[in-house]
Amino acid sequence: MTFINPLGLLCLIGIPIIVLIYILRNRFNEQTVTSTYIWTLSEKFYKKRNPFSGLTGIISLILQLLTVLAITLAVARPIFVLPESAGEYCIVIDGSGSMNMEKDGKTRFDVAKDMARELIDEAADGSTYTLVLASSEVTVPYERISDKKLAKKMLLELECTDGTASYNDALSAAQKLFDDNRSFITYLYTDKDVALHDGVEIVNLSSQNDENYSLSGVESSYINGELSVNANVMSHTSDAEITLELYLGEDKKPSATERVSLKAGVKAPVTLKAGTESYSSYRLVIADADALAADNEFVGYNVESESGYSVLIVSETPFFLQAALDALTDAKVDTVKPDAYTGQVGYGLYIFQSYTPSELPDAAVWLINSSRSVGDSGFGARGVVELDDPAELVMSDSTSTSARKLLEGVSGGDIYVSEYVKYSGMYTKFTTLFSHEANPLIFAGVNGLGNREVVIGFDLHKADISLSTDFVALIANLLDYSCPNIVDRSVYTCGEEVEVNITSKIRNVKAVAPDGEEIYIDTTTDIGAFRLDKVGTYKLEVTDTEGEKTYYVYSGAPEGESAPTSRLESFALVGEKENEMTDGIFDPVVIVLICLALLFTADWMVYCYEKYQLR
Repeated sequence: MTFINPLGLLCLIGIPIIVLIYILRNRFNEQTVTSTYIWTLSEKFYKKRNPFSGLTGIISLILQLLTVLAITLAVARPIFVLPESAGEYCIVIDGSGSMNMEKDGKTRFDVAKDMARELIDEAADGSTYTLVLASSEVTVPYERISDKKLAKKMLLELECTDGTASYNDALSAAQKLFDDNRSFITYLYTDKDVALHDGVEIVNLSSQNDENYSLSGVESSYINGELSVNANVMSHTSDAEITLELYLGEDKKPSATERVSLKAGVKAPVTLKAGTESYSSYRLVIADADALAADNEFVGYNVESESGYSVLIVSETPFFLQAALDALTDAKVDTVKPDAYTGQVGYGLYIFQSYTPSELPDAAVWLINSSRSVGDSGFGARGVVELDDPAELVMSDSTSTSARKLLEGVSGGDIYVSEYVKYSGMYTKFTTLFSHEANPLIFAGVNGLGNREVVIGFDLHKADISLSTDFVALIANLLDYSCPNIVDRSVYTCGEEVEVNITSKIRNVKAVAPDGEEIYIDTTTDIGAFRLDKVGTYKLEVTDTEGEKTYYVYSGAPEGESAPTSRLESFALVGEKENEMTDGIFDPVVIVLICLALLFTADWMVYCYEKYQLR
């Protein structure tokens, strides 16, 4: 036995003090009373003598000594070692969307937390606990802590996502702990049927009786004043009849209703139509209650493109560019000769081909075959490089968000140039798309004025790119980059990442999640991003030079999380498990405090008996 606070044993000095007080105390109290009372009291004692009168003082002394001993133990905190009774526990909890399925007022996720808390309560003191949450991103709230109270408190603070869980990352976290100590005891609380689970205790929380209906594949069209919404609806457990309702905007009453008969596990296509002169959004809702509410609703928005920008091409030969723009956008396109360019204003995009202006306009700009430097461009021109033989350009293999977006649909083959302008001295962050011998020839970024800029370092008419199939795809991507909508689409799946296009006019962007959480987007780059962790409508609050604007995106439930029971192929630890336990501890402080309370109560009862019954 050891003591957490051995100095607490000094409290034992109270034992001799109490004994001394008991020896020296005056047992007789002087009282002034009438003689009649004395004779009456004397007669009482002569007639009846209490056989316990001599013991009560000793009983009180014993109780007081035991009380001092209990107080001493409570302060000193004795700890008893229990050999090989404690273990190291790794608790992995599935935080995927299906864990939100509810039964009897509790979700599967709540039940998992309750069961994990019971495991911690029942484990021997001295055990350690590691908690892993397998959500859209795996987190480890704590690792190898022995404080049961703290472990349970942080366990209760966990929140479940509406998206899919990253089981591979969760398994990697558990495997790392297991590699460090082969005696780790790993539990996985999940509603998935795990086929292979060596070295892991699986606690399956699924139930065959959980009924769930779901929507998927929702699409809409609006033609001649009629909104048509197509969707697939499914009953996952049993045959059922459900009601679908279509709401327009903020209407409280459905504009269309459909009763649907479903076979268990079979998707049924459904179409609902509603006549309306205009609409801002619609909601398709399964009216019947089930275990999971997240996949019972879909919200669609009528997002009209706001790309009503105009383009000015400054070039002697704008043919290829003008033809591409006419095919790819409804934007107004004007052309002027270089000697007629006088700094015209009012355009959303300026394209300078084989011409460099004296200063850049305050708008999105393309510099094509620009052979001299210009202020605020973010780079410097270092002269023309002429090649003996045409050289093939090398497409970037970068996996960055900007590069992937700008090169979407571009194969990158058979693009040759015979001469190009060499650029260097880039002091602004650019994304290189094509290069030759490490010289960037097509790149994009934000210039010194804060505007989006595209640079092509060769004459389009002297390169094969203008005749290749990649030309239209590349120009389309560059247009989307230069004059983007705030978001590319309005409907996403929970767990996806929303890319927010940041232009020079934007000052601040804030996303508000369905549960009210505020997410501030980085506006120092040309593309910001945030992850969708909840099902529902996210509101984007954008502040730009023209004021405040609000946009909406909808995060739908992942289709794979709708099934009440689903399969996970493997969650197994690699390696030979060792069953070595560590020494546990037993801290009897609670028992000591109970005994202390009982001793105080007993001593008070003896005191009262002596005070009022033995006179």
